[in-house]
Amino acid sequence: MKIFDLNSSSLKYFDNLELLNFPENVRNTDNLVISPPFVDLHTHVRLNAQEDYESLSRAAIAGGFGVCNIQPNTVPKLESLEVLLKHVELSREKPVNFLHTISFFGEINDISTVDHVSNRITGFSTDGMRYDSKELYASFATKKAALLFDHSQLHEIPGDFYIGTQLPNSIRTYSNEAIAIFRTVLTGLEFGYTSFHIQHVSTATSLEVVQYLRRFANITCEVTPHHVFFTPDMISNTTQKINPPISKDREILREALRKGIIDCFATDHAPHNPKGDNFENAPYGSSHIEIAFSVYYTLFEDIELVLRNLTLNPLKVIKRSYEELGIKYPHDAVLIDASAEYTVDSSRFFSLGKNCAFDGYKLKGQVVGFRRNGRWVYWNGEFIDKAI
Repeated sequence: MKIFDLNSSSLKYFDNLELLNFPENVRNTDNLVISPPFVDLHTHVRLNAQEDYESLSRAAIAGGFGVCNIQPNTVPKLESLEVLLKHVELSREKPVNFLHTISFFGEINDISTVDHVSNRITGFSTDGMRYDSKELYASFATKKAALLFDHSQLHEIPGDFYIGTQLPNSIRTYSNEAIAIFRTVLTGLEFGYTSFHIQHVSTATSLEVVQYLRRFANITCEVTPHHVFFTPDMISNTTQKINPPISKDREILREALRKGIIDCFATDHAPHNPKGDNFENAPYGSSHIEIAFSVYYTLFEDIELVLRNLTLNPLKVIKRSYEELGIKYPHDAVLIDASAEYTVDSSRFFSLGKNCAFDGYKLKGQVVGFRRNGRWVYWNGEFIDKAI
């Protein structure tokens, strides 16, 4: 068995199996890996008869995630103190550590003034919000500078898919995302903003823009499973309708991750009710937090690279440590079987969203168990602790 060492950011052999008190006998093989719980900087919860903190907790644990950073396009939106406090209360005492972003276009102007829950807030976010340049300017002018998670999009320009793809409403310009990144960062700099996290980068041009702007600001970026897995010709149903769209630059995104140009993995877990067959009417997003690790491992085939980008690297973005988040490794841990292979069946998801873009695909590597506070709460597809 191997264990992911946080100090060296590499795997080391581990023989003290008794320390981990597995719920059943486990063979000591090189294919088994102990990791810290994963960290997702980009998670969606819905509420109101859709994905709630109960179902999301179970889905996250099944996928190995112990920290989830909630984006603000909830119902109602995370844009007021009242709604924020409701989310904090609903997510309290869960086995998953839920952090929150706040809408960049809401009522809260200074995160530090939200005294009793400010440690649960990672920054402002534009994700899931339709906005234009005027609204962006107004928010920069009124809100105290903090880390800004940016879904970079020119919403004034229509289109569900990039121009050149053989899909309905393929009229979005390929340059859309890159221009939006420039707009956000350069405008923010004029108002004292210095830290930006660009969400779900999807094009090579966007990566070039990020690298250029790093001369002027602290800019990090993430990639999501669908953008490094799919190409436009692979899109066959509405579960694969994503925002930003799948682009032709899959291989470039993969190489940028390997080179460290992209800072970390994220999931953009976006659960929905059944999306139907009409592409133009279907909402954006895919439910896949339960299989995100497997997607990344299938593609990159480098367990150390995958674990770094699901643990240490996202924590660097938000400048937190596991200890600060109440996670004590290996008291809290994930057991992975790197040799496992399985076919995705979203009907078996713990998430209330079954809209998985990867449904039917065969993946490698699987989360076997999840340990919290010294107890294995999830094992081989089932929750041992029935209270979760």
